[in-house]
Amino acid sequence: MTLMPQLQSQYREPHPNTRMQQHSGALLINKHPGTSSFGVIEIIQNHLIREKKISRRDLPKLGHGGTLDPFATGLLVILVGRAVKLARYFLGATKSYQGTMKFGETTVPGDPTSPVSETCPTLPKSLEELSDLAHRLTLQAYFQIPPMHSAKKKNGKPLYELARAGLEVEREPKLCHLYDFQILNYQAPIAEFKLKCSSGTYVRTLAQDFGRMLGSLALVESLHRLSSGVFHVERALDVSEVLEASRQEIPWNELPCWIPFDRLLEGYGRADVSLQEKAQLFQGKQSVLFSILKRVQFEQDDSCFAIYHNEALVGIARRDDNRWALERIFN
Repeated sequence: MTLMPQLQSQYREPHPNTRMQQHSGALLINKHPGTSSFGVIEIIQNHLIREKKISRRDLPKLGHGGTLDPFATGLLVILVGRAVKLARYFLGATKSYQGTMKFGETTVPGDPTSPVSETCPTLPKSLEELSDLAHRLTLQAYFQIPPMHSAKKKNGKPLYELARAGLEVEREPKLCHLYDFQILNYQAPIAEFKLKCSSGTYVRTLAQDFGRMLGSLALVESLHRLSSGVFHVERALDVSEVLEASRQEIPWNELPCWIPFDRLLEGYGRADVSLQEKAQLFQGKQSVLFSILKRVQFEQDDSCFAIYHNEALVGIARRDDNRWALERIFN
């Protein structure tokens, strides 16, 4: 595979002491179908072990910022180094998708990876009928029961493990928000859609619920994640392109899909602090938050905000029961 021209033009001889695992940030990956989120991480780790001769104990810490189902494609945020500590903030980010739903049948997980489990002869009548319901769902609360085939845990065990054992347990409904839900086209039995939703929304379950509301059945036939928070798939690279860059000795932090550690929370509210305030934060003095809060620039109604000094991320504050507290400090 030939490396993309824009990557080749960015190449410069790395410092001999530069090692990939010393960088902290995120790789924006355009995931291909048939691979799980952890499967992408394993591909990167195996490359570093086999081709870069990095021992397993010296591998950089890797995590992801939100699971993407194996059948799905699109943006997968791979966190590197100390950025793994920011995973929870990516997991809570708004996600957007584009995909297709098929009406008249469904499967147990609600996607095309399993045999059809149920069929229904009734199909939605028109694009207008679909669009009207999709719009109404954005105007009201949407409570969703997490599917058994999901990574959500029950008594410490992932639901998918229980499902594989043939067990089904009671799950608590979760409040989800559908900020934008559009039906772009409908040629029975296939509907194309675009969705912007809160974190933790299972699009497979949404499709099944949507079908039932219309007196039919449905499953997600294809799904492509467009964005996670402020980061978009247009900036992402295939994992094969990231590996090819590695073979050409191009550090991850010189790739166009790389987000530096200090830029990872740009979608959250922000406060800039002085050197003195930074020192007080490092000393654990919670009282300094009162003066910082007065100049927070909230970009959305978040329960946390990022704290910067000279454009470097130094801490995160979180609101719990209307009380703000310093949650994390970064040296």
